Amino acid sequence: MKIRQDQLQSTLSKGLATCYLVAGDEPLLVMEACDEIRVAARAQGIEDRELFHAEAGFDWRQLQEEANAMSLFASRRILEVRIPNGKPSDKGNALKDILDHPNPDNLLLIVCPRLDATAQRSAWFKAVEKAGVFLPVWPVERSQYPGWLKRRVQMAGLQIEPAALAALAHQTEGNLLAAVQEIEKLRLTGTQTISEEQITEAIGDSSRYDAFGLADSCLLGNLAEASRILSHLRSEGVEPLLILGALTRKIRQLIAMQSLTGQQLSEAFKKQNIWPKQQPPYKKALQRLSAAQLHRALQKAGLADAAVKGSGDNPWLLLSELTVVLTGVKLPTG
Repeated sequence: MKIRQDQLQSTLSKGLATCYLVAGDEPLLVMEACDEIRVAARAQGIEDRELFHAEAGFDWRQLQEEANAMSLFASRRILEVRIPNGKPSDKGNALKDILDHPNPDNLLLIVCPRLDATAQRSAWFKAVEKAGVFLPVWPVERSQYPGWLKRRVQMAGLQIEPAALAALAHQTEGNLLAAVQEIEKLRLTGTQTISEEQITEAIGDSSRYDAFGLADSCLLGNLAEASRILSHLRSEGVEPLLILGALTRKIRQLIAMQSLTGQQLSEAFKKQNIWPKQQPPYKKALQRLSAAQLHRALQKAGLADAAVKGSGDNPWLLLSELTVVLTGVKLPTG
């Protein structure tokens, strides 16, 4: 069954499905959809969660063994499978087998980027859609962005003046993670109604150092600036996953546009909801970075994601290495 994100809550209220597939390139919306599913699962007594990062070299037999294992203590689990490229390395055979022989102890949650038409014709995808729920997460359209912002402000228990809303929309330019960060900062000030002056002061002072500022510095090839911003974000206690989400989104967008020029590139910018003011860093990165460099950056992002989830590596070191790869700067050796 395919649903929209605004239908998720009502769908969950009717009972849990065997499987949920959440696919999209907007980190905040994907994260919030997964959170809703996990909350609903906990309400049904599903407390345990096993996380699998299905990257290159992933052993799909491990997932199948976990899916087939019966719990000794009758405790149900979420089996959460994250597929960074949306293409299971075993062509989805393990996922299809799990769905063809469901274990009542398990709820399967699959998380991946936006799936193209080819992926949606695959056997594993059709098995997911038949057995469970498919939730494609779409970016917020430019025309819908001010309304989305206003609802987020109201969800934070605040009101916002029309001029302030327009200023916030202009300053954040459709960057949902950045917008939510700014709304939270304003909420913590204790204000009840947000004015245009507050938006100008709050965002004007900090925009240079947010996660999207870091991403743009990388795309522009400015390693020194990127390193300074990353250091600042770390000292401010910003979660590495938030930074990684901003960087990964840019990398995936660049990969999707890597071979395009002229009108095709212009159409791709529209499709990706990349506004004119946001386009110069992308254009510079597309001129500078090869397909191999972009895929290397994506692999480094996968390692950083695993580090954040507890692989044992240092996520900040890997984020630093990712900025080097993404800026395309060749460091001296020896």
